[in-house]
Amino acid sequence: MLLARIERLPDVPVTGTRLLRWSNAGHLPPLLLDPDGTTTLLTTRPEVMLGVDPCARRTDHTAELGVGQTLLLVTDGLVERPGLDLDEGTAVLREALRDLGEEPLESLCDTLLARLVPGHGRDDVALVAVRTYPEDRPRPPEAGPNRLPPGIE
Repeated sequence: MLLARIERLPDVPVTGTRLLRWSNAGHLPPLLLDPDGTTTLLTTRPEVMLGVDPCARRTDHTAELGVGQTLLLVTDGLVERPGLDLDEGTAVLREALRDLGEEPLESLCDTLLARLVPGHGRDDVALVAVRTYPEDRPRPPEAGPNRLPPGIE
């Protein structure tokens, strides 16, 4: 499991960066995709999976998310392949993202899945992609409606 939260720092202007805070219990690390296609794997010291040791201490990690960066959270089904270990599969993932840094999120996800999971995959695949946008400009259509759930202000 990987638990992540994106926060806007209260003392940073609206045009500033956001903070990604996460804890990883034996999952693949988060990956950041820059608009130019550069990727950064947010590798941290591995921690034990949930359920193995109920007393295991968890560590929070943080990284800044700049405007236009895309956070990708994926399951191992996207990168594991017969004959490839996780490191090699992750390298294939990073290469598949090289020209997708400025693609709209829906297109990015569809293209990535088509490149890495042709036909029926052997494992389940989950992909979450979140992109940061500047808040001092009009909201891009792909960001969806600017609505908060009832009761949240």
